Amino acid sequence: AGAAEAVMVFQQLEEDDMPTSCTTIEEVGSTGVGALTVAFLILVVATVVFLMKANSSGETRKYYYLSTYICGFGALAYFAMLSGQGWTAIAGCRQFFYAHYADWLFSTTPIVILL
Repeated sequence: AGAAEAVMVFQQLEEDDMPTSCTTIEEVGSTGVGALTVAFLILVVATVVFLMKANSSGETRKYYYLSTYICGFGALAYFAMLSGQGWTAIAGCRQFFYAHYADWLFSTTPIVILL
């Protein structure tokens, strides 16, 4: 009796909670686009500044190059999000920006090295 009840519960869950395709996706609004733009511009400026400092510095050059890599990759991730790439729809028909997590994946190690 217990197994039959469990099968009925799973069948009911499959029927009720079956994900449907999204007809509309909740996208980033104008405030979000503004925030992405500001973050992208800050990261681009920081990348250029760190690159200039790396070319004019001696002993600390490797730290400036790591900082350039971190900011440059972050700028690319934010550009991807800003241009409508680097996301997928998730449950609830909302945008999930995987580009942000890719940025974290590739920049966490250099950040730890810089510490």
